Amino acid sequence: MHWKLSISLFTLWLCPMLLQGQNTISGMILSESGEALPFATVYVEGSTNGTTSNADGRYQLTIGARPATIVAQYIGYARQTQTIDLPPGEHATINFELAPETLVLKEVVISASEKDPARQVIRNAIRKRKYYADEVSAYTCEVYIKGLQRLDKKPNSLLGMTVTIDTGIVYLSESISKLKYLHPDKVNETMISSKVSGNNNAFSYNQASEMRINLYENSFFIEGLSERSFISPIANNAFLYYDYQMAGTIVENGLFINKIKIIPKRKTDPVFSGYLYIIEDSWRIHSVDVKLTKDNGIEFLDSLSFNQVFAPVDYDIWMPISQRFTFKFRAFGFKGSGHFTAIYRNYQVEPNYWQPRATDPNPVTEIPKKVAKKSPKEPTKETLLSKEDFSNAVVTVVDGANEKDSIYWASVRPIPLTEIEVRDYQIKDSIGVIRKSKPYKDSIDQVRNKFKPGNLFFNGYTHFNSYNRRYFSFPTLVEGLQYNSVEGLVTNLEFSFQKRTEQSFDYTIKPGLRYGFSNKKLQAKVEVTKMINLKKRLILTGGLGRYVFQVNEQEPITPFSNSFFTLVRGENYMRLFQKYFTYFGYQKELMNGVLLNGKLSYEQRETLENTASYNLFDKTFHSNTPVNREMTATDFPKHQTLTTAFRLRIRFAQQYIERPDRKIILSSEYPDVYVFYKKGINLLGGDTNYDLVKVGSEYSLRVGQVGTSKISAQTGLFLNTRRMYFPDFHHFNGNLTYIRQAEGENQFQLLDYYPYSTQDRFLQAHYEHHFNEFIFNKIPGVRRLNLQAVGSVNYLTTPVLGHYFEFGAGIEHILKFFRVDFYTSVTNGRHSRAGIRFGAGF
Repeated sequence: MHWKLSISLFTLWLCPMLLQGQNTISGMILSESGEALPFATVYVEGSTNGTTSNADGRYQLTIGARPATIVAQYIGYARQTQTIDLPPGEHATINFELAPETLVLKEVVISASEKDPARQVIRNAIRKRKYYADEVSAYTCEVYIKGLQRLDKKPNSLLGMTVTIDTGIVYLSESISKLKYLHPDKVNETMISSKVSGNNNAFSYNQASEMRINLYENSFFIEGLSERSFISPIANNAFLYYDYQMAGTIVENGLFINKIKIIPKRKTDPVFSGYLYIIEDSWRIHSVDVKLTKDNGIEFLDSLSFNQVFAPVDYDIWMPISQRFTFKFRAFGFKGSGHFTAIYRNYQVEPNYWQPRATDPNPVTEIPKKVAKKSPKEPTKETLLSKEDFSNAVVTVVDGANEKDSIYWASVRPIPLTEIEVRDYQIKDSIGVIRKSKPYKDSIDQVRNKFKPGNLFFNGYTHFNSYNRRYFSFPTLVEGLQYNSVEGLVTNLEFSFQKRTEQSFDYTIKPGLRYGFSNKKLQAKVEVTKMINLKKRLILTGGLGRYVFQVNEQEPITPFSNSFFTLVRGENYMRLFQKYFTYFGYQKELMNGVLLNGKLSYEQRETLENTASYNLFDKTFHSNTPVNREMTATDFPKHQTLTTAFRLRIRFAQQYIERPDRKIILSSEYPDVYVFYKKGINLLGGDTNYDLVKVGSEYSLRVGQVGTSKISAQTGLFLNTRRMYFPDFHHFNGNLTYIRQAEGENQFQLLDYYPYSTQDRFLQAHYEHHFNEFIFNKIPGVRRLNLQAVGSVNYLTTPVLGHYFEFGAGIEHILKFFRVDFYTSVTNGRHSRAGIRFGAGF
């Protein structure tokens, strides 16, 4: 411990030395009436050294030891400057009282076709949009983010579980990152400092790369906020979505800035409302003050306000120096609010075409109509960034980022903490040790471990031993009670015991007990999963037992659906067999985006027969023996199998977040491709001998405002079929119930379960397009229901089947959670079946 004390003492001695020659200022940003102005922007003129005031209107800023002009600005108020000249190492209190902005209505010539001068300003901004979108070839900067979320109201319980979280601040975190960008889409963030209130071991979820909002783009997605992209108020097609009003013109530092009110033409379009400030003549964006509501299609939040302030940096390019998201939410009895504030500073910028510096005695005043790329004739300069400076790690959290002490944060924090935030840090940090103690955790567990009737029906029951990180769970009655024609009434109890580490699970043990009251057979199994390396996704699995399985082990019909249709309609769709089994599984990411799964299993398989007959209509059940067009007798004698299987999934250009303790996988703009191989081995008592190869791909494609397409395809071939039994066939996930089956790599909605299972070649493809609100938000009276249209096509071909198509059209987001589809199928050009399917559609 002595070396840690030495470092702390050295830091205490060093900090004042580092701050020598630096001046600090602090104060309040107020209105003329004395009202505090939260999140006002304060910066040193001519630089990107800046900050914002906190929620109480207080700011602090470190400046160089030289005369400096300090700028304070707040949207809706006039910009104010104060020049100071402090001796090195001094501190000064500088307060600002901002007056409401004075709007000047200029005399303008309006053409007969224009209703408001704002429209001409917007037309000019649209003409320059592409120029400014491509203006920067590369940049680097430092980003400070403070995130805060409050819970103002909560229910006492939810789905039978006691809500133990308290009201007040539930998330308070600060982070400092290095952000770098290379045109057009390379982004990398390195988080060097992270602080989370109440959890010294956690890493911040603040992410500067996700807060990049660029209104110079025609449209953009805000991940996790909406299924649709939002349309910029200066997009090429903006006049189809927005109306504009000139609120006036502000004179600021010799510039005329137009304040434009942006008004959605339709409330339910994915567009903003609020104000856009555009500089006259250059037609740049000066600042943004806009808002989104539920009418605009945002999910989970009631409203989201977005504020952005720009300032000139190197080469007279304007970049964001502050940005803020403020939101409110209400759902399931919870109500709260929050904000994320980002400060951008220390920019280094490389233009995408030659621009004189702001200090150039002969600056360019005319903006070219087209973006001229750099040419050999232009002045040479060192390249700021290249593609080699970027990896697929979108965010990298450096080791030790969460170990910075309060002295460090006091010296680097640009936004002072409010009294509430200071108190939250103090209380949560002081009780952090208490919360980790055994008595505290036991007292919390005592409340959570109380059994409630809702546990039987909604979420099962979990017994917590938080201090030792051990958890034991058992299922709901819906999961535990089943009915089928083979076993009759079934109790299927699959328990789970999990041991966790601080960041992930260590191992999971899942024992299962199953008893059929009609066939009077007790089944048992146990499966184990062990996490070896979280960053490499190295996981080992194993299991053994005797249990009942569906012939298609992908389980095309759920136990609940089968129980309902067997009892109520006398339709027993599930086909079951029994097997003794033992297996060993392995998973590892060999390299970024390349995931290998392997499995070796030994089984003894036996057929089962119907032993139950009860149903409400006294119908005779179908035989448990599947009907198939390639194999007339699908039943099989008792036999043993030794099989091995491998699946290699390749995700090209896979992006991820790299933390010291884990790797968080993100999406890719390219399709996933996978190769699957399975071998029946005629050794060590194994009675099968076959080889199956499958190749497939899955892809999700956003199509702007039109929605999102999900595409998957798979083709396969048995290279060897010397000895096989019907469970070894390749089966397709069919559906004969009214309950829609979830999307999968080979899911059909009208196909029978087993007639077209094959031991030959096959090809299947699935396409589903979610129109989101593109269609229904254009229909008056319907648009407020937030309904979403969906269309789909499924295709399958085998030598016996020929060509099979399914066509579907449906509506999702019914009452937010439900979905209904109508499907029709065509086999070899002839209509074969039609039906309605009900399901979940979030």
